[in-house]
Amino acid sequence: MMKQLSVLLIFAVSALAQPLSPEIFSSLDREVAGLMDAWVYMIEGRSNNSAGLFMAGTAILRAEAAFDAAILCEKHLLPVEVAELWTAYLKSSADCINIFRKAVGSLATSDEVEELLLASFARWETTGEELLESVQSTR
Repeated sequence: MMKQLSVLLIFAVSALAQPLSPEIFSSLDREVAGLMDAWVYMIEGRSNNSAGLFMAGTAILRAEAAFDAAILCEKHLLPVEVAELWTAYLKSSADCINIFRKAVGSLATSDEVEELLLASFARWETTGEELLESVQSTR
C-alpha cells in the first residue's frame, strides 16, 4: 500500500511539473525582489503600520506562489551545472522568503534583522547572477 502511495505521489508531482522557462525565473526573481521593496517601504515609514503589513503580506504571498511554481519545474533536462545553480537559486529564494516572513512577523526593524535580510538578499542576488551567467555560457 505504501509503495502504491509513493508511486501515485510521484506521478501527481510529475504531472504538475513543467519545463523551466525564462518566465518562471523572471516571476520568481521579480517577486523575491518585491520582498525587499516591501521591507524598504515599511522601514522608511511611508505608511502606517497596517498598510505596511498589508504590503508585506501581499509580497510574501506573491513570492511564495512564484516559488511554488518554480519548485515544480523539471530540471533533469538542464545541463548539470545549470541544474545545480538553479537549485542554489531556489534555496536562496526560499531563504529570503523565510527571513522576510520572520522579520515581518516579529515587527522588528532592528539593525540585526535588517542585517540578516541584507545578507540573505545578497546571497540571492549572487546565486541569480551565477545562474544567468551559466545559462548564457551554455547557449
